[in-house]
Order: sequence, then C-alpha cells, then structure tokens
Amino acid sequence: MKNIFVSCGEVSGDIYAGGFIREALKIDPSAKIWGMLGHVGISSGGSARWSYDELKLMGLLEIIPAIPRILRLKRNIAREIMSVKPDSVVLIDSPDFHLMLAKSLRQSGYKGQIVSLIPPTVWAWRSGRVRNLRRDFDLCLPLFSFEHEYLVAHGVNSRWKSHPLVREMEGVRVPESFRERFGHERVIALMPGSRRYDIRFHLDILLGTAEILRAKGYCPVFSVAEGLNVELADEIRERSGAAGFAYWEGSGRELMLGAEAVAGVSGTVSVEAMLLRRFMAVIYNMRRLNYTILKRLVRVSNISIPNMLTDKRIYPELLCGEATPERISRELERYLDDENVKRETDEALQEARLSMGTCNAAKFWAECVLLGGNAPG
Repeated sequence: MKNIFVSCGEVSGDIYAGGFIREALKIDPSAKIWGMLGHVGISSGGSARWSYDELKLMGLLEIIPAIPRILRLKRNIAREIMSVKPDSVVLIDSPDFHLMLAKSLRQSGYKGQIVSLIPPTVWAWRSGRVRNLRRDFDLCLPLFSFEHEYLVAHGVNSRWKSHPLVREMEGVRVPESFRERFGHERVIALMPGSRRYDIRFHLDILLGTAEILRAKGYCPVFSVAEGLNVELADEIRERSGAAGFAYWEGSGRELMLGAEAVAGVSGTVSVEAMLLRRFMAVIYNMRRLNYTILKRLVRVSNISIPNMLTDKRIYPELLCGEATPERISRELERYLDDENVKRETDEALQEARLSMGTCNAAKFWAECVLLGGNAPG
C-alpha cells in the first residue's frame, strides 16, 4: 500500500491536490494519502493532518508576525514525515514554504521521492531557486511546456504533458439563463478579480471602461467571482448596479464564453479566456514604486501566460498608467471592429491553445508519482 504525503497552501493548490488525489486513488485504491489539505483535497479522498488555512497569508503585515508559527509548522510537518516515512512527498505550489520543507526533509535524511507539483516560476524571477529544485526534488511537474523546457535546460528532472485547465474547460457551456437574460446583446465580460487588492486597484477603471462601451452600443457585464469574499461581492454588485450595469454571479467562465471579448485583471483568467478562444485586454495596476521594483526583478517581457505561448503577442497588456478606460475600450474595439486583426488574433489563440496539451494532466501527475519510470512518457 502506497503512503503519500500531499501539501498545499492555497485554494488553487487545493484544487490541484484534489485532482491528483482522485487520479492516484484510481491507480491504487488502497493508497493512504494525507497531509496539509483544504476541502477539495479532503473530499477527493485525502486525510488532512493540517489545514491549508495555516498558510493562507496575504501581504507583508500578515507574514512577518506569522514567521515563528510558520517555522514551527514546518518543523512539525517534517517531524511527522520523518516518523511515517511515506513513499512520496508531493508539494504543491506555495514555493517559499515548500522549498524550505523539502530542504529540511533532505537534511533530516528523508530518502523517499519528493515531487514539486507546480514548481516555482524560476524562469521569471528568483532563478537561483533552480538549485533547490535540482538538489532536493526528484521530480518537477510544471503547468506549461515552456516551464518544462526551462527546467530541463537547467538540469532539473521535469515531466510535462498538459495543463489541467484543458480538460476542465471542455465542459464549459453558456447556460440558458444567460441567453435568456442577455439575448442578442453584444456582451463584453469585465473581470475585476477575486482579491481585495485586485478590486481596489481595478474596479474604478473597469467602471469607466463600461461607460465608454455602453455608449458605443455594447453590453458590459461585471463578473462577481464564485467564492468571492461577501464584502467584496457586495461592493461589485452595488457599484456596478448603481451605475446601471449588469453583473453575473455564475461562473466567470460561462460569462466569458457568452461574451464577444473580455477585459480584466491579469491572472489565471487570461488562460481561461484563451482556452475559450476569447480576446482579452489584460490589465494590472499597482503602486508606481512596486512596479519599478518588479520590473528590475522579473526577467520576462509579458505578464500574461497566453503571450508566452506563441511568438505573437496575443493580448494587449496595459500596466499601471496604461490601464485607462479609454485605452482598454480602444483595444477591445480594435479587435472587434477590424476583421484582419480579429482573424490573426483568433489564429494565434488557436496556436496557443494547442500548446497547452490535450491529456488529463492530473492523471499524468498521478502516474508519474505512483508509477515512476513506468509512467507514460
């Protein structure tokens, strides 16, 4: 019977953990899978020795006072792993904590397999961490092909076949309620994000964008993200509603699929829009000082993943002072009103979509961890 420790520290990591656990139990129904998990990992068959809430921190002011507690958590987890000696340790995302945990395990003499599922973005910044991946991890399972190629080129054992969103997005459909509500309107999906920071720095800009789009005959619809904090959800509803704009409380993916184009905050939503073959104006605002520092640290020229998947920049990226309502609406109209631009962009979206792979990523991850060298290549 296989014994596998799995650890995640945030919502997205818990979703990946759930997929991995479900597929692992299909391969070996007797496997014991335990660790630091959220409700998705638990409902998928894992046993939570710790809650992933222990790592859900936001911002420097929360992190600094929590350092002693986090170090204590790391010691407790390492001690438990060394006591149980599971066959494999699968560490999902949350690199600052998990790189530290992997190093501690190796120093303590752990000889089992350590896997980094969603390894740190060493290709973009803090490239020195690639040494940790080479030294402490037996295998890395990244999300994107270009990440895999970078890791292999730097001596890391990496395997890749597909991104998990590929399978998830195949089932997305525009619900009948959406069709009934918006009929033949030319819907533009506005995605203000799901974090307090996102909404604080972008909602006003998107409200201004919506004013311009409405004047031009479009129907701007604001997304109220599923699982959004109640206070933030109320703010989007109240402010968009007060201005006379519609909002959608169903899946953001459904909204994007029912729209002609999208404008929103950079993040996973840009990958989802790409997989749905929807054009997106990507925006991201931050304090000018933070932006200046970030530009010095980050080694990539694009912030949205779709623009990294092909030689052509698919989505406009409007950062800081560039993210104005006038500029956003102009980029949307350039795509919607120019057939040549639309055709070229749609072709590039298809190319980027194909670069995401086609297989069941979670199944591939489980095969790599449980079957090792016998896993499909």
